[in-house]
Amino acid sequence: MSEAALKAAFDAAFFAAWGDLAGGIDALYTPPAGAAVTVQVLVDTGIAQYGDDFAAVSHYSTFLSFRRAQVEPEGGATVVVAGIPYTLAQRVDSSDESLSRWAVQT
Repeated sequence: MSEAALKAAFDAAFFAAWGDLAGGIDALYTPPAGAAVTVQVLVDTGIAQYGDDFAAVSHYSTFLSFRRAQVEPEGGATVVVAGIPYTLAQRVDSSDESLSRWAVQT
């Protein structure tokens, strides 16, 4: 089994197990030009902080991870997860052959 096939199989199994555990991770993906499709995504929300002095700056950041076997996301697409709409802003470097990870705007 190639590394790409192993990653794809692992990601499919993880998404299935996480969906069963968390009650589903389905989202509605609508590309800039095209029809909406249901896909599975992982939503990662965190806080990024810059500076270590008394005037540190922090902000919330949200990323969506897609299984490329389901869809090849495009910038500007809209994704609705649990009623929350997100717009895909920029693909991030942690993407690989199996997963596509995007910074989003809410």
